[in-house]
Amino acid sequence: MRLKLLMRNDCKLCDDAIIELKLALEDFENVDYERINIDHDDVLQEEYMLRIPVVMHQEEIIQEGIIDFFTIHEYIDGYFTNLGE
Repeated sequence: MRLKLLMRNDCKLCDDAIIELKLALEDFENVDYERINIDHDDVLQEEYMLRIPVVMHQEEIIQEGIIDFFTIHEYIDGYFTNLGE
Protein backbone atom coordinates (compact mmCIF):
# COMPACT_ATOMS: atom_id res chain seq x y z
CA MET A 1 0.00 0.00 0.00
CA ARG A 2 1.30 3.43 -0.91
CA LEU A 3 -0.17 6.70 0.34
CA LYS A 4 0.41 10.14 -1.15
CA LEU A 5 1.10 13.25 0.90
CA LEU A 6 0.39 16.42 -1.06
CA MET A 7 2.37 19.20 0.55
CA ARG A 8 4.25 22.48 0.01
CA ASN A 9 7.54 23.99 1.08
CA ASP A 10 7.59 25.95 4.35
CA CYS A 11 4.29 24.49 5.55
CA LYS A 12 4.01 23.82 9.30
CA LEU A 13 0.90 21.66 8.85
CA CYS A 14 2.81 19.61 6.25
CA ASP A 15 5.70 19.08 8.67
CA ASP A 16 3.20 17.95 11.30
CA ALA A 17 1.54 15.62 8.77
CA ILE A 18 4.86 13.88 8.12
CA ILE A 19 5.24 13.17 11.83
CA GLU A 20 1.65 11.85 12.12
CA LEU A 21 2.07 9.66 9.02
CA LYS A 22 5.30 8.15 10.31
CA LEU A 23 3.63 7.33 13.62
CA ALA A 24 0.61 5.75 11.92
CA LEU A 25 2.74 3.66 9.56
CA GLU A 26 4.89 2.17 12.34
CA ASP A 27 2.23 -0.49 12.99
CA PHE A 28 2.00 -1.66 9.38
CA GLU A 29 4.41 -3.53 7.15
CA ASN A 30 4.40 -2.84 3.43
CA VAL A 31 2.83 0.60 3.81
CA ASP A 32 4.73 3.71 2.83
CA TYR A 33 4.05 7.15 1.47
CA GLU A 34 5.25 9.45 -1.25
CA ARG A 35 5.68 13.19 -0.73
CA ILE A 36 4.33 15.24 -3.62
CA ASN A 37 5.24 18.92 -3.57
CA ILE A 38 2.41 20.82 -5.24
CA ASP A 39 4.67 23.86 -5.72
CA HIS A 40 6.02 22.14 -8.84
CA ASP A 41 2.66 21.42 -10.49
CA ASP A 42 0.20 24.13 -11.55
CA VAL A 43 -2.74 21.72 -11.77
CA LEU A 44 -2.17 20.38 -8.26
CA GLN A 45 -1.70 23.92 -6.94
CA GLU A 46 -5.02 25.01 -8.38
CA GLU A 47 -6.89 22.07 -6.87
CA TYR A 48 -5.15 21.68 -3.49
CA MET A 49 -3.48 25.01 -2.62
CA LEU A 50 -5.86 25.83 0.24
CA ARG A 51 -6.39 22.23 1.30
CA ILE A 52 -2.87 20.98 1.98
CA PRO A 53 -1.63 18.88 3.48
CA VAL A 54 -3.70 16.15 1.87
CA VAL A 55 -3.25 12.42 2.45
CA MET A 56 -4.57 10.17 -0.31
CA HIS A 57 -4.72 6.50 -1.15
CA GLN A 58 -5.04 5.98 -4.86
CA GLU A 59 -7.49 8.78 -5.73
CA GLU A 60 -9.35 8.78 -2.40
CA ILE A 61 -8.70 11.61 0.03
CA ILE A 62 -8.22 10.18 3.49
CA GLN A 63 -7.70 13.47 5.28
CA GLU A 64 -6.79 17.09 4.56
CA GLY A 65 -5.81 20.14 6.55
CA ILE A 66 -4.87 18.89 9.99
CA ILE A 67 -3.62 15.31 9.67
CA ASP A 68 -3.85 13.06 12.70
CA PHE A 69 -2.42 9.66 13.54
CA PHE A 70 -5.77 8.11 14.45
CA THR A 71 -7.56 8.84 11.17
CA ILE A 72 -4.69 7.53 9.06
CA HIS A 73 -4.21 4.45 11.26
CA GLU A 74 -7.93 3.69 11.21
CA TYR A 75 -8.07 4.00 7.41
CA ILE A 76 -5.13 1.63 6.87
CA ASP A 77 -6.42 -0.87 9.42
CA GLY A 78 -9.86 -0.82 7.77
CA TYR A 79 -8.34 -1.24 4.34
CA PHE A 80 -6.47 -4.38 5.34
CA THR A 81 -9.44 -5.72 7.30
CA ASN A 82 -11.67 -5.37 4.23
CA LEU A 83 -9.09 -7.15 2.06
CA GLY A 84 -9.41 -10.21 4.32
CA GLU A 85 -13.18 -10.41 4.02
